Amino acid sequence: MKRTEGTDGGGLARLLARLKISKWQAIVIGAGLLGILLLCLSAVPGGKSGAKTETGAEAIRVDLTDYEEQLERRLAEILSAVEGAGETRVMLTLDCGSEPIYATQGKSDQSAAADPDGSQESFRTEKEYVILGTGGGEKGLILKTLEPKVRGVAILCKGADSIIVRQSVMETAKAVLGVGASKISVSKLA
Repeated sequence: MKRTEGTDGGGLARLLARLKISKWQAIVIGAGLLGILLLCLSAVPGGKSGAKTETGAEAIRVDLTDYEEQLERRLAEILSAVEGAGETRVMLTLDCGSEPIYATQGKSDQSAAADPDGSQESFRTEKEYVILGTGGGEKGLILKTLEPKVRGVAILCKGADSIIVRQSVMETAKAVLGVGASKISVSKLA
């Protein structure tokens, strides 16, 4: 079998000889560089080329909008079942997005000292957040998430010309949303 100079890797062999690197060392170095390249590519945000990533504020707004729509849909469904209400439409306004409550651990110290003109107390509290994970994957431990508060609600229903229906719709909305009557408006749907 005859070898030609172009297929025996002569250029690579000359380069390795010039750098004084054996073939095994070259393979190890190549594998290491390939591993580094793969790590760099996996760290690219989005994972797909041309894909748009949402900023934190946009993601929160999308979640808030979904939450509003779901709450409006469920409230309209329950209010339309109120006797005499008929077709019902609901619009909610929320204060802000969900708020996570993180776990903390710490200690409190209380001491009392007597002064000539009276007693003096001092309090000292130290708190640290509970962190899960290591390195770049650290996250705080979330105990619970507070849902957004309802700022106001507008309710339109066919039967709102009756004071009894309007009162029933108002009481139902107050009970479901946990807000006062001053934040609820009930009007007749045209």
